[in-house]
Amino acid sequence: MAFEALFRAYAAALCDLANNYVHAPDVAEEIVQDLFTWIWVHRHDFAPQHGLRAYLFGAVRNRALNVLRDAASSRQADAGLVTPSARSADEELLASDLERLVLATVAGMPPRCREVFTLLRAQALSYADVASILGIAPKTVEIHMSRALAILRARLGPWLNG
Repeated sequence: MAFEALFRAYAAALCDLANNYVHAPDVAEEIVQDLFTWIWVHRHDFAPQHGLRAYLFGAVRNRALNVLRDAASSRQADAGLVTPSARSADEELLASDLERLVLATVAGMPPRCREVFTLLRAQALSYADVASILGIAPKTVEIHMSRALAILRARLGPWLNG
């Protein structure tokens, strides 16, 4: 029952995190499923050192990065990882343009800023949790988040004010 409660509490957020890295919901679900399978197999000696939440998010992050690394090394990084969406109304087109600009801006951030931004904003983790997941100080998380927000303001400011 405890394992099921753990799965129900974290699976959706972990899938969202993995999907932010791999941009493929089915691959993201597989990453999370593999993690929970590993936890089940090692349930008798599983004891995360820095808290369960930090362990889960860190493990999913690492597994997603491994998937991306493996895909890049086999020259299949672009195959099936991005699916375009069709929109018809003007408002939806503008929203789509803004979404692409935000995603491109986030993708263009330095790697650590992007990771911090994704974990804080997309996953709604605390600064302490992000620091634990990434193995950095909470103050360093603040610095990276400040940089990420400055990059977003600089890139999106003219578009939103114009």
